[in-house]
Amino acid sequence: MKLSPINGSLNTRCQANNNKNNTNAKYNSNQPKFKGGIDTLTKFWQFVDKGGRALQFTVEDMGGTNIPRSIKGAFAGYEYTHEINIPALLQEGIREFLTGPTMCIAPVAILAIANRLTGKTANTHMENIINLSYIMDSLPKETISKEAFENKFYTNAVKDLLEHTIGKQTDASSIEKLTQAIKEYSSADKKSAAKMLDNIQTLFEQIVKSQKENYKDSNFLVAKYSIDSTKEGATKFKNYVDYITSYAKDYSKKFSTSNNLVKITNDTINSFKKSWLGKRFVTAASMFFITGVLMSYIPKIYTWASGGVNPNASAIYDEAKKNDKEAK
Repeated sequence: MKLSPINGSLNTRCQANNNKNNTNAKYNSNQPKFKGGIDTLTKFWQFVDKGGRALQFTVEDMGGTNIPRSIKGAFAGYEYTHEINIPALLQEGIREFLTGPTMCIAPVAILAIANRLTGKTANTHMENIINLSYIMDSLPKETISKEAFENKFYTNAVKDLLEHTIGKQTDASSIEKLTQAIKEYSSADKKSAAKMLDNIQTLFEQIVKSQKENYKDSNFLVAKYSIDSTKEGATKFKNYVDYITSYAKDYSKKFSTSNNLVKITNDTINSFKKSWLGKRFVTAASMFFITGVLMSYIPKIYTWASGGVNPNASAIYDEAKKNDKEAK
């Protein structure tokens, strides 16, 4: 049996690896690099995603219905007239470009007005008004400073959401970290609030991952909480942070004494809950009713703009009449 030198074998293998790497490098260099248009498209959809549901809906509505239907209207009857159907273009364009924005903008505008006139809790779901009132009820019934009130309320709310999300008791350090982050967010200006909320979301995810034994199917964008002593609810974590801070601000504003102390009693908690459940119901009903009324005027506008006829079919009717005359 012939023995080969070890160094020779190593050199042979190294040379083979080098050849393989060079071949891979040449192959990779010949592959198309998806930049330019793909990068621009990716950035565009990332921008749309960050813009929230309003921007997402607008883009979907424009690309899916508004523009295609307007173009379709413009060419209605073109095979007969060989002309752009301006009345049909106006009808389709007005209907589509008014319907989507009205459905999207009107409720948002109504909610913004409600927030300004009544308070930020107007944007809190009814379930969460009940849920946060239940958490408030666990606080000692006393009159304390605004800072002490916020510390206790935020701590209780954070403890509740972490324990329900993780499924077990949470260590004091995690509760303190998340509570402090939410307190800082509650007093932040609009410019830095969005970035801070992203950081709080990341902190929440880290805490859940570090303490939950099995998070295979966990949704780290969702927080769970107690509705009462037996029921549990869930909503988007970022929304819940806003609900918590809005509730605390509106409660302390309503039940502050002349020397800036906050009253916590069974009566004030129940009064706040009933008041805001009523306001939330009125806000939701107003959003539905006013949007419906505005939508009812859109057909009148596009019918007026198209001359009171159906311009999509008028060319076909004209052509049918023409053929009928020629046949006679």
